[in-house]
Amino acid sequence: MRKTVGQIIALCFLIIAMQFPLLVYGTQVQSVESEGSIGFTGAYEPIGPPDPPPSTSPQKPDGTLPKTNMIGSTLGLRIGSFLVGGVLLVLGYKRRKATQKTIK
Repeated sequence: MRKTVGQIIALCFLIIAMQFPLLVYGTQVQSVESEGSIGFTGAYEPIGPPDPPPSTSPQKPDGTLPKTNMIGSTLGLRIGSFLVGGVLLVLGYKRRKATQKTIK
């Protein structure tokens, strides 16, 4: 009973602490001296032709694009269903075994 009350109090303190976030502002600025420089002025002039050359007309993507909620493969669905079913079977078996022990 005491452990449960302590856990409830700790949970209440945690919820209260999350309700009032701590705001922090940084004011210290640290500068770094370096010998490098970055600059860009003027227009970009590429060196040589691009490889591969760009197409002159818009192209449609090959095949079809995926739609919302579209499933390409059912393998993941089958594996997930198998895992959930297996867990439910194990839990049901353990629960049934526990109730049989209490009846005897």
